[in-house]
Amino acid sequence: MTDQKCGCPCASFAPLTLTACGLGLLFVIFLFFEATTIRWWLMLPLALVSFYLFHIQRGQTSGVEKKVCCWGYWIVIVAFLLRDMCLSGQLLAAYQRLSTAGIPLHG
Repeated sequence: MTDQKCGCPCASFAPLTLTACGLGLLFVIFLFFEATTIRWWLMLPLALVSFYLFHIQRGQTSGVEKKVCCWGYWIVIVAFLLRDMCLSGQLLAAYQRLSTAGIPLHG
């Protein structure tokens, strides 16, 4: 019997790294949906847990896995900031529409 292993370097990644990659990927995929079902109550925990796991794994790994963790760490930060800016833009547009319609929003 021979032990055959995959030649892919990601086959030897730690479970925390794989979990962080999966959660980060879900967060990035959810960025492209504007549906009301995928809101911050789901996206924020995905981003935070993924960010935290990438942060932990960056200091505990080496080689390709460390590069993946570093890239994932920064991708989650940038995606989070872009999502926040997009949400802020949407809120501003809604405020301007309501103000233009003559609906007072402040006392």
